[in-house]
Amino acid sequence: MHISWKKLAIALAILPFVVVLAAWIGFFNVGASSGHWKITEWFLHFAMRSAVRTYALAVDVPETLPRHAIQPAAGHFARGCAICHGAPGEPRSPVVTRMLPQPPDLAGSVGEWTDAQLFRIVKHGVRFTGMPAWPTQERDDEVWAMVAFLRELPSMDEATYRDLAVGETLASPEGDAGPLPQALADCVRCHGGNGRGRGPAIPVLAGQSEAYLLESLRAYAEGSRASGMMSLPAIEAGPHQARQGNRRERHEARRRARLSRLPWKTGPQSVLSLPRRPA
Repeated sequence: MHISWKKLAIALAILPFVVVLAAWIGFFNVGASSGHWKITEWFLHFAMRSAVRTYALAVDVPETLPRHAIQPAAGHFARGCAICHGAPGEPRSPVVTRMLPQPPDLAGSVGEWTDAQLFRIVKHGVRFTGMPAWPTQERDDEVWAMVAFLRELPSMDEATYRDLAVGETLASPEGDAGPLPQALADCVRCHGGNGRGRGPAIPVLAGQSEAYLLESLRAYAEGSRASGMMSLPAIEAGPHQARQGNRRERHEARRRARLSRLPWKTGPQSVLSLPRRPA
């Protein structure tokens, strides 16, 4: 059977319209219950691994991984990653097994990737899966800390993981419901119950003013201060910090109102503004 170039060209020209028509009438089943065809599953994984391998060539890998920073990485992993990828002593949620594609158990698969490839996946995520990109693209130091943690994960036992990821547990303030208990737990993971930090990569909170802490949480939640590790707990604490901020603003407004009623002005030149005695 002979096929002319003209007929082949016509077929190739029509093919995109046929594909669009098939998509429009709903021919392609997008349901996750039936899974992929074997050839589709192979092609998607082949394309993903090839893309990661190629783009990882441009990653500048440090001489040594920042293992001093694996504690905050462990806290972030427990907060945002373990539910899909599992952790020592913490099996994945049964819901995850119905995802398509199914997220891998990292303890058994992390060794398949180089450091540069792990960095690429953690920072940029993977399209058409449930793997998100790092919350900010401006903090490569945090991404490398996560890579360092992932390298330790396969040999980590449950006790070591829980110490790194959770640490001590604080009792919730009496009568406080809502997001505050979770927000406190997220803070304690890394900063400790005394606020002095649980590792050299964690800033000290003890001694900082309430105003500074509230403004920092707002900046992290809004994204004006970049941190993938801080954005999640800051957003979680949003309603509580908003109440605290409003309370502080009301207090400041009352203070200014009281000062405005005084017979002299306040500020750097308040002495010059005092009523003068008659000569």
